[in-house]
Amino acid sequence: MPASRLSDLLSPYLVPVATSKIRYFHGRGKTVPELEWLTVDCFQPILVATIFRAQSDDTLSALKDCLKDALSPLQCTALMIQHRYDGMADNELAWGELPEQPVATEHGMHYKLDFQRGQNLGFFADMAQGREWIRERSEGKKVLNLFSFTCSFSVAALAGGAESVVNIDLSDAALTLGKQNHALNGFQQAKVHYLPHNIFRSWKKLHSLGRYDIIVIDPPSAQKGSFMVEKDYPKILRKLHKLLAPEAEILACVNAPWLDYGWLEQCVADNLPGAEPISRLPGAEGFDEAGEPALKTIHYRYIRPPELDS
Repeated sequence: MPASRLSDLLSPYLVPVATSKIRYFHGRGKTVPELEWLTVDCFQPILVATIFRAQSDDTLSALKDCLKDALSPLQCTALMIQHRYDGMADNELAWGELPEQPVATEHGMHYKLDFQRGQNLGFFADMAQGREWIRERSEGKKVLNLFSFTCSFSVAALAGGAESVVNIDLSDAALTLGKQNHALNGFQQAKVHYLPHNIFRSWKKLHSLGRYDIIVIDPPSAQKGSFMVEKDYPKILRKLHKLLAPEAEILACVNAPWLDYGWLEQCVADNLPGAEPISRLPGAEGFDEAGEPALKTIHYRYIRPPELDS
C-alpha cells in the first residue's frame, strides 16, 4: 500500500480525544476495508499497533512512519507493534522505551500491561462498558467473576464498593497479574478470593463461598482442552441457579464473531430459567463495527423460580 494512501486512511483516527478512549483504530470492525488487518491502541505513553495479516516491507515502513507522527499528539513516547499472524504473537518495540511499569488507565483505575505475554497484554479494552456496568451496581454486593483472567471486573467491582469478589480462572499466571492489579489500585486488603481452578470441577468450592448478587460470565470463545463456547456455555448456565442469590444480576458475554446475539439470548433462555434480558451493552468507544460486533454483552436480571427453592 502506498505510504500516502495508508496515511490518508489512518491519520484521521489518530487524533487526541478528551475521554478515556483506548482503541483509536479498529480495522477488525470492517469499517475501513483496506485496513481490516490493523488495530491501534493508546496506553499512554505507549502506542500499540496490532497487525493481523502479513504486510509488505513498504507497507510496514509506511505504517511505522504514520504512527511515529502520531506519538506526540497522543502524548506517547513509545511505539510497540505486535505481529499476530502465521502463528506468531511477537511484540516489536519500534520506537522509544517502555516505562518500567506499563499500565492501561480507564476511569481512574489502572491495569498492568505485560508485553511478555504474547498476544494478550493482560487487558481487554473492548470490555470498558462491562467494567463500568459492574462498577455502577456493585456497592455492597457479592460478586462472582467467572473466567476472570487478570481480574479487571474484580477491580471495577471493588471500585464500586463491592462487599466481596471471587475470581476463578484456570491460569494461575493470569490471577497473579490480577492480584497485582488489585494492589495497583489499593485493594490488596479487600475481601477477594483467587481460585486457579477449572470451573467445571469447582462448583462445590464456589457454592461454599456464598450465593452471589452479581455473576459475570466472560469465557474464551475457543480454548482447546478447557472451553469451547457452543458446547460449554450451556453447561455453565445450567449450574448458575445454585450460585445465584434469589434475586441477582448477570452479565453474560460472548466474544465470537461466528455467533450472533440471537445465539446468546437463546442459550440463556434454554438453560437458565428465571433470567430476564434487560439490555445489550453498547460497544466501547473506538470499537466501530460495520455489522454486529464480535463481543456480545447482555445484562440479565435473575429471579429464582419457585420450583428451584429448596
